[in-house]
Amino acid sequence: MNVIVTENLPGTRGAIKLDDVDDYGFEFIENTKPKGFGANHNAAFCQCRTPYFFVLNPDLILDGDPFTPVLAFLSGERTGIVAPSIASPSGTIEDSARRVPTTGRLLDRMICRMRGDAQKSDYPIGVDVDVDWVAGMFMGFKSEVFRQLHGFDERFHMYCEDVDVCLRTWCLGFRVVRLGRIVVRHDARRDSHRRFGYLAWHVRSLARMFLSATYWRFRLRRMPHAATTR
Repeated sequence: MNVIVTENLPGTRGAIKLDDVDDYGFEFIENTKPKGFGANHNAAFCQCRTPYFFVLNPDLILDGDPFTPVLAFLSGERTGIVAPSIASPSGTIEDSARRVPTTGRLLDRMICRMRGDAQKSDYPIGVDVDVDWVAGMFMGFKSEVFRQLHGFDERFHMYCEDVDVCLRTWCLGFRVVRLGRIVVRHDARRDSHRRFGYLAWHVRSLARMFLSATYWRFRLRRMPHAATTR
């Protein structure tokens, strides 16, 4: 296993330094200036020498080993991306796997949030299921598929690059799968809900996605296994 740690904000308080990871034998990337989510992971992939590539947020909590079952599923034919289920720190399963965004679905989510209603999951909880897309805090890729995709689209600075890469994976003919019984915890910050700059990035990314050829190619073709469960 080859672990690559990227410090995106080296000058900030609490930033990771080479000395913090050197004893573990991790590879370390220290940016000279901040990059977006996709650009950081694309840079890390340039150092990937393994048949699988995992994208992991630093705020994940792993209570066990999620990698072995993800790898077992990822090794299947025509599977491009596999992700575990994501839980909040309290243990509630979050809607980290969703159907392709539409204006109607986004409006429904906004109304639910304003009312304080619980957001209904797009897919059944606790089962392995093919999904339109999975959120980028934990994504396992076949390295060859990631290479064919040319990685994340770096024009998305922080939001929707996970949606875009999943839709492009389907358009290449590979599956995107969310595992139901493998769970990791994630302490989500949800900065786009509280900070205007992040909200502006989110809105721009949504506009870029809705105008992309990939989005409409996926919408017109629809994925072939939308309701497949295992």
